Amino acid sequence: MEMRRLLLSFLELQIAMALGALVCFFVGRVVRASPTYATDYHPGTVLFFLGDVFFLTAPVVAWMLFRNPRWRDSLELAVAMLAPVAAMVVLGELMRSAYLLWLVTAMYPAMSFGMLAYMFYRRDLFSRWRPVVSKVDW
Repeated sequence: MEMRRLLLSFLELQIAMALGALVCFFVGRVVRASPTYATDYHPGTVLFFLGDVFFLTAPVVAWMLFRNPRWRDSLELAVAMLAPVAAMVVLGELMRSAYLLWLVTAMYPAMSFGMLAYMFYRRDLFSRWRPVVSKVDW
């Protein structure tokens, strides 16, 4: 029962993250259509990277606050999601490589891994969540 709730909680947070990615995609299209920002906002730029980080993290934190109104838990989850990305950025800088292009692709799985690791670490918190769907048949 505990594992099922944990996986359902992970699925809920993944849906929030995917919706954030979708919003990021549409915002990116609008921004890139603007002649003012088109040169600054494209894959491989810091602005694009920061936009991705924001749009992938913010909906997860918002959903976490909706499900559990403790800021500390939401911020811990955000840190756990951002830690693997920060490690890749530091490693990319140390190696002096053009990491921003491949980071766009690697960011989502890295953040998901950090999220899952935090959820297993805080099993007590996520196993108490009731599914949003009233009845789930497995």
